Amino acid sequence: MLGTGENNCNLHGIFSGREGPAPTNTPSLRGAKRGRNPAEAVQLQQSWIASSLPLLAMTVALLMFLFSATACGNAEGIDWLEGDIFVEIPSPTPFDESLPHSFTPPIVESPVEFLPFLIPAGPISRLTGLPIEDEYVNRRPFAAVINNSSRALPQSGVGAADIIYEVLAEGDVTRLVGIFQSYIPEMIGPMRSARDYFIDFAFNHGAVFVHHGASTSGYARINSLSATNLDGMALEGTVFWRDRSFPEWTGNTGRRAIEHSSFTGNERLLNHVANRGIRDYWPEDAAGYGFNFTFAPQAEQVGGQAYMVHVPFSALYWRRFEFDPETGLYMAENRQGPHMDANTGEPVGTSTILIQFTSMRVIDGVGRRAVDTIGSGSGYMISGGRYQPILWAKDSHTAPTRWYFADGTPLQLAPGRVWICVFQSNGNVVFE
Repeated sequence: MLGTGENNCNLHGIFSGREGPAPTNTPSLRGAKRGRNPAEAVQLQQSWIASSLPLLAMTVALLMFLFSATACGNAEGIDWLEGDIFVEIPSPTPFDESLPHSFTPPIVESPVEFLPFLIPAGPISRLTGLPIEDEYVNRRPFAAVINNSSRALPQSGVGAADIIYEVLAEGDVTRLVGIFQSYIPEMIGPMRSARDYFIDFAFNHGAVFVHHGASTSGYARINSLSATNLDGMALEGTVFWRDRSFPEWTGNTGRRAIEHSSFTGNERLLNHVANRGIRDYWPEDAAGYGFNFTFAPQAEQVGGQAYMVHVPFSALYWRRFEFDPETGLYMAENRQGPHMDANTGEPVGTSTILIQFTSMRVIDGVGRRAVDTIGSGSGYMISGGRYQPILWAKDSHTAPTRWYFADGTPLQLAPGRVWICVFQSNGNVVFE
């Protein structure tokens, strides 16, 4: 039995999801309005509920059938009509029961991997093997002497150099000579003074030699070879300027020492060359100024493992390169950590490292050195996580250095930046 009218209201709340008195269209209240007594109203309500139960059961059964039909993929013949909107449920894609539940669709490999090699469609740089703007293919590079003292770091522009030479100067610390052709940054430096063997690096690539001062032997070689050069001692205020601040990203609010504050850059270099009528292009026989590059993937691993390369230039200074398999680059490091470019705030990496063994000796009390760049010798090429022995030869101060595999065939490099460590022949490079 349903009991009193209060209980009827509670029963309505359970079915409808609402609480409180039953709405005025319930059978009990409608019967009361028509003058029926409460017992008659209750009897009518019981009759209404009893007659509704079969309809409710049929509705639930129909919904369960439709749900099971859809879940089993048999709903494609069911038409849904709701008002004036017709909805057709598409049948799901049949599952192949013959496949294991852990089945993974095969990966279709790119057809690029089946090509024997890929060559860039446009012009490529002789210095890097990378695409280059057509107007810069034969642009005469600049060879800039860059200070590598710890107090001069971080340097500007090293991350934009096509080639970097690193070699001991004096004080058991190296200097860099960056070769810039593909891109000449707005700021390069700090600039530093030249040594005679630095000039040979510029002649390797037919470059304009850029420096701030020079040793006595450095000036002697510039003059004897008529080397095209831009000297900060004569051009400060025009081609060169001073900046004693550190990049904001370093957090260093101090000031650079004056000897570490000379800079040059794109606009001033190019304007000076144009205004003075200095040749700004390579001659037709410029092929020897670059490297030979291969665009074919290596079929097999050649040489020994070289994921870490240690180059101990002196007891006080070493260079380390760590290979990054994801980028294929060797990231340069020094005692301060990653070698950073002040212009970008990014670490500097290289695709290929060349170790050039040669004789060098201290020639004065300051620690200046004589470095043999003419003749021939041995070395290593390090690329792609591997190293292998190589050979080099240079006929004169003005002739380009030639590079060979150990069997005497011309060396072929992977495209990208080249970092050349000119290293003492009795030194020991460590590979890990």
